[in-house]
Amino acid sequence: MNYLMTLLASALGSCALGSPDGEVPVLTPEVFIETARADSTAFILDVRRPGEFAEGHLEGAQLLDWLDQPAFIEGIKHFDKKRTYYLYCRSGKRSNAAATYMQAEGFRVRDMAGGYMRWTAEGRPVVK
Repeated sequence: MNYLMTLLASALGSCALGSPDGEVPVLTPEVFIETARADSTAFILDVRRPGEFAEGHLEGAQLLDWLDQPAFIEGIKHFDKKRTYYLYCRSGKRSNAAATYMQAEGFRVRDMAGGYMRWTAEGRPVVK
């Protein structure tokens, strides 16, 4: 699988992958939300479990559970690759994995450092 992802990354080129070195851009919560607000193509994607989402999430976020792999893979098939996807999870691990996967599939992605835990620790607003 890693070979396939490397091959795909080479074929797509660095522009489609979002950063010159092929790494997913990881943004602080402040930069994450400012960038998303300024981006007319922004789509905020929460990749946590439904119960986590119900307890609180970023305004405007849509849920697509990374841990439900079949649903996640099916869900992104309906996404527009002309948009930029801003992902977050609880701490950053799941969102980085999901963003890496999406990037390999040709999506423009951004990941939020520290996830929802850092977001709330900084006193940022959530929807409950």
